[in-house]
Amino acid sequence: MSFLESYRLELELLSPVHVGTGETFPAYAYIPDPQAKTVHILDPSTLLLHLAPERQRAFLAKVAEGPKGAQDILRSLYREGQIPKEAILRSLPASKAFLETVEGATQEALLEFRPLPYTPLGAYLPGSSVKGALRTAWLFWRLVENGKSLVFRGGRWVFEGAKEEVRVRPPAQPKLSQNQDFEGVVLGHASWEEKRRGYKLDLYRDPFRALRLTDSGPGEGFLNRIGIHHPKGQMEGTVVLAETFRMGSRFQFLFRYHGGLARHGGVAGSIPPKELVRALREYYGRVAEWERLYAEEQGLGRALEVYGELERRLRDPEVFPLRVGYGSGRLAIRLALLLPEDYPEAQEPKTRKTVGATRPKDGYPLGWAVGRLVPLG
Repeated sequence: MSFLESYRLELELLSPVHVGTGETFPAYAYIPDPQAKTVHILDPSTLLLHLAPERQRAFLAKVAEGPKGAQDILRSLYREGQIPKEAILRSLPASKAFLETVEGATQEALLEFRPLPYTPLGAYLPGSSVKGALRTAWLFWRLVENGKSLVFRGGRWVFEGAKEEVRVRPPAQPKLSQNQDFEGVVLGHASWEEKRRGYKLDLYRDPFRALRLTDSGPGEGFLNRIGIHHPKGQMEGTVVLAETFRMGSRFQFLFRYHGGLARHGGVAGSIPPKELVRALREYYGRVAEWERLYAEEQGLGRALEVYGELERRLRDPEVFPLRVGYGSGRLAIRLALLLPEDYPEAQEPKTRKTVGATRPKDGYPLGWAVGRLVPLG
């Protein structure tokens, strides 16, 4: 058994994916071109330098009026051919739903969009986002394989025999530190200190320190409209504009596993890649089944297309499902499948974020992908 195992993690998106950066592009930094189904991303400083003084004053006055004024003046300048090529940083394709939302918007929130993370080479999918999804599945797997429930009692996490199925019972309103302690207890890098009545986390022994994942190579962004489906249509006016990776996009990551760290006690436990694949198939397979049933009840046709394709791909035992990024949902990121039925977070979410349509019911679910680990060398 080698000390270092190297793989190529191949990921294909079965639905659009958005990973946020905390930034937004304001209304004065882009121009939509509906006929070309494109949005031009601008450098406002460069634009100002190329405008005549009177146009500079007009531009700044409109920007001061608010987002709608900024968009009006930019579209006017674009129609007149007054936007120099030097001011266009890049151009992105956009969905019809995105362009229609921007065209009819009056609110500031509907005139800003959230970009993907970028390097000088282009938009990319962060390895940290993918690794977080792997970690969630592994936490689920460790608990289920252990066969014991984990209960927060008396200020600490306690394993106890599972009556039927393994369950996790957290405090009613868990703090961040309690969530971190939970992960440490499950993965084995937390120790209880009776004197201080608290846990000590040894992050150097976190098993995921032995697993290294690069960021992806560059991909093509696509501007889209994200909406919220509610069974009674109560949230159709709630919209997020965002840059996404399209369904069908393919990414590669370098995946390295330092198995020797676990074998020699450098970390608290091992994460054998083949077992990780089984964990991903089990956990995200269950999440997908829960989501498929919701889609059937609500008549979400495009969502059912995604879950049907996912089921087809998983006939290959080496392929695993994954859900990553914004809109992945509580079921995917909070181990809600293991919560007791009387716990609030275990209740079926009433809403789902969808992407690519003016009516949320007609959109695609966010974040679904299939992956494969290909050994290197």
